[in-house]
Amino acid sequence: MLALTPPFPSPFFLSQSRKAPLTSIFDPPYPGLSKRDATMAGNVGRIIVDPDRASVDSTYGSDPQDLQSDTASIFSSIARGRLENGRRYQAMKEDDYWSPSDEQQFKAFEIGDVADRFPSAVVRGVDIFPPPVAWTAPNCIFEVDDVLREWTWKTPFDLIHMRLMYGAFPDDGWDTVYKQAYEALEPGGWIEQMEFDVRVRSDDGSLTEQHELWGWGDMFIRCALRAGRSLNIQETMRGSIEQAGFVDVHEEKLKIPLGPWPKDKLLKEVGKLENAHWNAALEGWAMWLLTHFGEPVPWMKEEVQVYLAKIRAELRDSSIHAYNYTRRVWARKPTEDERRMKARKVGVD
Repeated sequence: MLALTPPFPSPFFLSQSRKAPLTSIFDPPYPGLSKRDATMAGNVGRIIVDPDRASVDSTYGSDPQDLQSDTASIFSSIARGRLENGRRYQAMKEDDYWSPSDEQQFKAFEIGDVADRFPSAVVRGVDIFPPPVAWTAPNCIFEVDDVLREWTWKTPFDLIHMRLMYGAFPDDGWDTVYKQAYEALEPGGWIEQMEFDVRVRSDDGSLTEQHELWGWGDMFIRCALRAGRSLNIQETMRGSIEQAGFVDVHEEKLKIPLGPWPKDKLLKEVGKLENAHWNAALEGWAMWLLTHFGEPVPWMKEEVQVYLAKIRAELRDSSIHAYNYTRRVWARKPTEDERRMKARKVGVD
């Protein structure tokens, strides 16, 4: 398994199976997918609000470390990078990248335990920075590499998983990534990608144009377009994966609440974690884009900090029932027999 990770870490996993075939870290039943009646699924219905959480919670979300203390990563110091506005950014090559790669940003995310869940697989994690961990499972290998360059792995993979890769590559880099992923997979192997829609929504009108969160996503989409790094990958990844030659393409759409306002217990826990995620990661998401490509002109560091203080205040307001969408796409590389049959059919036509 290969895990490709942009510098804030968002896993792209490559897997080489030892015995049993590896399924997704999200456990989709790959062998039976072709029997589904629909290729789009998920919790896209209206989320029921918990009536007991209808006011401003002045304490929740004020300290992002509250929910991270149990999952904080232990990691080594970052060897390379450039400093800007008090944050460290990647400097592996001349291209600027919008998200920082320093210790502060790594604390905002936890690399998953996919290697522990699948001990029969060899899991490779790939990033342009040294891995933010001091210990890994015996079957987990971290590598520093740039996946826009030629892939040099000799053994084909069973699964390539990537998530939260929006903005990771220049707009012309995605075709390169999908093409190399296709070539690196075993025939019959799977690719899986999961990406957020950065725009924030509500179903009940609790989020209005007067809120800073209302225009958050659209503004950053425009900033990223000026930077040449699209944040709308969730809208294009399915078509790009199909164009790369993958078959049995499936898509799932989910709602991720931005706080513990849902009545459903699982979604409430998801909302708690996502709220902590946002609080910890906001500055990393915003600082570079707004100080370089902000509108109408690039912002000052202090302006960004004031803006983020307003965003954090809204994240603590549980009367705002906000969420964003996430999409997950998974697809299969055709087998050799399938490719031969397709070639014969094209020849006949």
